Amino acid sequence: MFRQVWLWYQASGLGHTMISIPAMEGIVLLILLTICMLFRTGQTGLVIAYIFTYRWGLLFGEHYFAGDMRLYNIFITSYIVFGILVLTLALVAMMAAARSGGYDPSGRPE
Repeated sequence: MFRQVWLWYQASGLGHTMISIPAMEGIVLLILLTICMLFRTGQTGLVIAYIFTYRWGLLFGEHYFAGDMRLYNIFITSYIVFGILVLTLALVAMMAAARSGGYDPSGRPE
């Protein structure tokens, strides 16, 4: 099984793909995550990092699948659906942890 996945990965060309992100977005992400760490809002930082990396994945996918419209439509549909699903599940889990008292934003043991 692993061998089949590895062969697909080698044949797909993803191993030699260059991913470039806009420098301003990288700087903004770094500043926002620093602020989140200073104020000990780790969950907010996780959501912010997810949103930025989600956008960068979308930029990569638009560039990588630009040649074939059918494949691009499949990519964009599945990317949006799974992205919203992951974000929703993460937010529900964070709200449930905060409600049950399982998360202490101060980080101090009781």
